[in-house]
Amino acid sequence: MSVVPFVLMGAVVLMAIFGDHGLVRRHELRERQVEIKQQVEQLQAENTELRRQIRLLDTHRIGMKRLAAEELLMAEAGSTIYRFDRVGVHGVR
Repeated sequence: MSVVPFVLMGAVVLMAIFGDHGLVRRHELRERQVEIKQQVEQLQAENTELRRQIRLLDTHRIGMKRLAAEELLMAEAGSTIYRFDRVGVHGVR
């Protein structure tokens, strides 16, 4: 009995698992796909918030003042800015 068929079969199995289009590579690509989808969702949420801010700035002068107060800590003379730190679930009691 020849060893060649077994060696060839072994090579085919190794290529199916570890080759460029093998199971390991497919698993890596699926993991990367999940990461990219999460990044896309995060960027879409950021874009939604930025669009909201743009609409607010375009339609309301008050919106512009609020954004300036929130982002730049700027206000008109004589105004007071109140700033609250967000406390997490394990915040100070």
